[in-house]
Amino acid sequence: MNKTILTKSLSLAFVLLVSSLSGCGPNVSNPDSSEVVSSEMVVSKNNNYVNPTYPLVNDQKEPTYLADPYVIRDEESSIYYMYGTQTEVNVNDSLVKYFVRGPVFESIDLVNWRYKSNVFADYVPNWGKSSAGVWAPTVVKIGNYYNFYYSLSIGGDDNPGIGVARSLTPYGPFEHYGKLFSSNEIGVTNSIDPHVFIDDGKVYMVFGSYGGLITLLELTSDGLGLKGGLEEQVQNKVALGGYSTYEMNNYEGAMIIKYDSQYFLFLSTGTCCSGAQSTYNVVVAKSNNVAGPYLDSHGRDLFGPKRGDQVVVPSLSGAMGVGHNGIAQDDLGEYWIIYHGFDTQGVKPDWRVTYLDRLSINEETGMFEVKGKKASNHVELPGPYIASLEEGLLSV
Repeated sequence: MNKTILTKSLSLAFVLLVSSLSGCGPNVSNPDSSEVVSSEMVVSKNNNYVNPTYPLVNDQKEPTYLADPYVIRDEESSIYYMYGTQTEVNVNDSLVKYFVRGPVFESIDLVNWRYKSNVFADYVPNWGKSSAGVWAPTVVKIGNYYNFYYSLSIGGDDNPGIGVARSLTPYGPFEHYGKLFSSNEIGVTNSIDPHVFIDDGKVYMVFGSYGGLITLLELTSDGLGLKGGLEEQVQNKVALGGYSTYEMNNYEGAMIIKYDSQYFLFLSTGTCCSGAQSTYNVVVAKSNNVAGPYLDSHGRDLFGPKRGDQVVVPSLSGAMGVGHNGIAQDDLGEYWIIYHGFDTQGVKPDWRVTYLDRLSINEETGMFEVKGKKASNHVELPGPYIASLEEGLLSV
C-alpha cells in the first residue's frame, strides 16, 4: 500500500468520523467522493456481518428471496433503506411470507435489515403487459422527495418500460406517476434496470439490458419526466455499452458513481438465474465524462462481450450468480457493494439472496473490486463503520 494513500485515507477517516458524530456524515444516497478508498482502512469493531445478509424476523435471520438490491441512506436519520425486485417477505415479523411488489427494508448498520413497507401498497401498475412484474428499483432523493424508479416487465417482454413514484420519506406512502417510457417509445431494446443519479445539478438515468444498449438520458429537474420531452431524449440519448445480440455475455444492471473526479460504470453480465450454474458477475469501467466513453484497464470500451474489470465473480465454494449491485458508504466514507447471489452452502441454494462486501481500489488497475474478487460467504467479517455503534472509538 502506498504510504501517501494510506495517510490520506486515515486522515479522511478521522474527519468523517467527527462529521458523522455531529450529524453531518457523507451523503450515501448518491455516492460521490474525491478521496482515496484504501484496502487498509480502519474497520468496525461492533458491526460484524456474515453473508448472506438475510433480514431479521423476530430477531432471527430469515432466508428471503431478494434480487436486485438497491440501498440509500437517509441524511437526517442516518438509516439505510434497501429496495428490491418483487418477492415474498415476512411482513411485520409474521412467520408467513406475503407477496410484496415493492419491498422496503431498513437498517442502521447495512447488516441487520427489517421489513418496513411496500411501495405498491395502494397501487397496481396497469400500463405494462398483463402480469408484468416490478423489477430492479432504484431510489434517489431530489429536493424534498424520494423518487422510486422501477422496471415493469415479464420474461421475454418485447416492450418493457420504466415507471416512477415519489414520497416525502424513503419508505412511503408513495404517489405513483406510472410510466416514464416504454422500450418502443425510447428506442432502446429491453428498457429495464434504471439507475438514477444527480451530477452537477443534472438528473440522469442509465438503463438497459441484454439485447439492448446500456443507455444514458437526462430527466427533468424533479426526476418525474424526460428533459425536453420524449422526442428530445430519443434524439439525444447516449449509448454507454452493450450490443444488439441477446446473449448472456451482454450487460445489464447499470450503476454509475463518481469518484476522484471520474465516473465508474458498474454492469452485470453472465447468466443471472440458473441457480448454482449461474455465471452472473459484476464488471466496471471508467470515464472522465458521464456520457463516456467508458474504458476498462485494458483500454477496451463496453460495446462487446467479456469486457470491463471484474469486481466480483462467482465461486462454486461460495456464492454463484453474483451481480446486480447497489453501492452505499459508511461513516468513514468506505464503499460497500450490495448485490445478490446464490448461496451454494445455504438452506436455499436456488434463491437469489443478498450479499454485502467492501470495495477497494486495485492499485494496478485503478478499478473497484471486492477482496479476492469473490463474495465472502458464511464467514464473519468486520462490517461497515457506523459511528453510533463504535462509541467514538477510532484506532489509528
